Amino acid sequence: MKKNTTMTDPETYPTKKRFSLTVLLLFLLILFTYANTFFAPFNFDDEVVILHEIAATGDRFYQLYPPVYRHFFYLSLAANYTWGEANPLGYHLFNITLHFGTTVLVLFTAFLTLNRGMAVGRKDAVSISCFTVFLFALMPVHSEAVTYISARATSMSAFFYLLSLLFFILGSLKENRFRWRPPVYYLFSLFAFFAAVLSKETALTLPAIVLLYDLIFMKGSQWSPLKNRVYYYYLPILAGVVFVFILSPTLLSVILEWLPRLDLKYAASQPLVIFYAIKLLFIPINLTFDYDFNLRFFSQGMTLVLGVTLFLALGLAFLQKMTKGTGLYIFSLLWFLILLSPTNSFLPRTDLLSERNLYLPSFGLLLLGATIATGVFKSIRDRFPVWRSYGMVFLTTLFILYSALLIQRNSTYRSNILLWEDTVKKSPGKLRALHNLSHFYLTEENYQKAFVILKKLVASRASPFYRSIAHNNLGNIYTQQENPAQAEKEFLEAIRADPTIPTSYFNLASLHAAQGHFHQAKRGYEQAEERYAQYRWGYLTPAELAFNKAKVHFILGLFKEAEQDLYRYLQQVPGSVEGQLLLGKIYAATERRNQAIDTLKSIQGNPVDEAQAHNDLGVLYIEGKKPDEAILEFKKAVSLNPNLPDAHYNLALLLAETQNDPTQARQYLQTAMHLNQDPARREAIQKRLMVLEK
Repeated sequence: MKKNTTMTDPETYPTKKRFSLTVLLLFLLILFTYANTFFAPFNFDDEVVILHEIAATGDRFYQLYPPVYRHFFYLSLAANYTWGEANPLGYHLFNITLHFGTTVLVLFTAFLTLNRGMAVGRKDAVSISCFTVFLFALMPVHSEAVTYISARATSMSAFFYLLSLLFFILGSLKENRFRWRPPVYYLFSLFAFFAAVLSKETALTLPAIVLLYDLIFMKGSQWSPLKNRVYYYYLPILAGVVFVFILSPTLLSVILEWLPRLDLKYAASQPLVIFYAIKLLFIPINLTFDYDFNLRFFSQGMTLVLGVTLFLALGLAFLQKMTKGTGLYIFSLLWFLILLSPTNSFLPRTDLLSERNLYLPSFGLLLLGATIATGVFKSIRDRFPVWRSYGMVFLTTLFILYSALLIQRNSTYRSNILLWEDTVKKSPGKLRALHNLSHFYLTEENYQKAFVILKKLVASRASPFYRSIAHNNLGNIYTQQENPAQAEKEFLEAIRADPTIPTSYFNLASLHAAQGHFHQAKRGYEQAEERYAQYRWGYLTPAELAFNKAKVHFILGLFKEAEQDLYRYLQQVPGSVEGQLLLGKIYAATERRNQAIDTLKSIQGNPVDEAQAHNDLGVLYIEGKKPDEAILEFKKAVSLNPNLPDAHYNLALLLAETQNDPTQARQYLQTAMHLNQDPARREAIQKRLMVLEK
């Protein structure tokens, strides 16, 4: 007669208690080991994805239909942006919570696989699953998937992937007391699969994993008949595939378009990379954000191949002694290879290996390793009882070591410079790492270090893109150093290296505008605008381009064009005071004085901006022959911002001309002289002072 386990069953209660304690300890350990990443900044793709794409168009992801590429991933970022905008803390807390949820799913999936799929005793199954989940939770390789915000696509997909598999397992257990439970579990499994795919498309491997799991583990009286799984899971999956192809007829053409890209030569290079990935999971040292697998790595990889092969062979030899041990071995290896296949098989990628892509595949190998290690400890304990305590000492030491390595790895994310300095140190030949490090040196205004790296990049065999960006950044450094001739030379070199990149034209145009070459600046801004529209660079055209064009058009007297550019700018930045000030000048220049006055009067908030608005209003009142109102506006400007030279100058002239007050006018002129750095304006002020002194 079959034993019916309940909550009061003496065999079940300790298991639930151990699981509860394990989950609590997992939560505390994850919180502790990832605490130093709470305030880590945005990195790499984060700025483009969050500060440009999500900030500008994130609201569209709240509309769930029609689903778009990685819809749930972008929806989560949009929700983060709604709650905390550009504060990284909320994004990191979300990622860490997601990691905790995934570890809980790992715990229960491992336990059910061992206890029900392999007939491992409950006590041993709990021990192995707990061992597995702590390895997964504290794995240093997983730092990138959790701490790098844009890697959320991977961790979110992993969460739904495991949730889908867990619901499939629960629905397939024969002991479900209510008939409605299996169909509901299968339905939840399908929904979770859908969510996993909408988080990251690599989740499309799940049906293959489910079928593999079914073939290896779902044998025996504890599992429901195969026909139930066919009716409630496999047929709906098949129908869903057909429905997707019908709903999206272009999908087949996309697949056919990708087929010619399959590269056997690339696939031949992958075994060594995969062996290295296996090594990282068990010896997680020398981790880096951007791996550089050079020719030396491939020529000296035999030691790595022999070491990993020996480890796998010993594991197989040990597991063959266990019931269904060979099945677990096959499942674990195929889990790892199948889940890694979208990124490390036949489709060439720029990155041969990314740590975030090992996040979910690692579960198979960690379960395998934990099973082998637990079996070895048990054998030693049975033969040598005196060594009983050494197993716990080993595990404690291992988890402390992994925690220390994880905290150390997480510490590199505390700043962009730390992360990319670490990457360049470990992958000195990776040009992208040099490019990113130079970018963040520039962001921190460390021009000396940035200059050294940029010089290396322009002299290297980097792609035209990286050389163009390097020349462009050198031009920015020379601009900061007030060396316009050298800056112009670098911007032109950037355009020659890659004429499709708009930023080089933008910066060259800004340089020309600062030099007073406004016709050249106008053409440069137009060229930049053309390239932003023609080429996709992962971000929208900056609002500053329209504003700078408006200023140049205004100076050239092209008021209609200036107004059009400014309206486009104000649509993107509706609260811009600079835009309102320029709009007031355009209205004034086109004889719309009342509109100009209303626009300038609407400017409030910042004292500096208000002061400029009052100064411009004073000029308008002078043109309207209202000197008293003009004097009041200039005095307000001086009061709000005593360092505004134009307001002092205009007030001095008006006092001298309308109120015959040379003493006070002289004081304002002297202040304007002191504040003004423009030689031509200083000369004009000096002449005015000489006139007043006569």
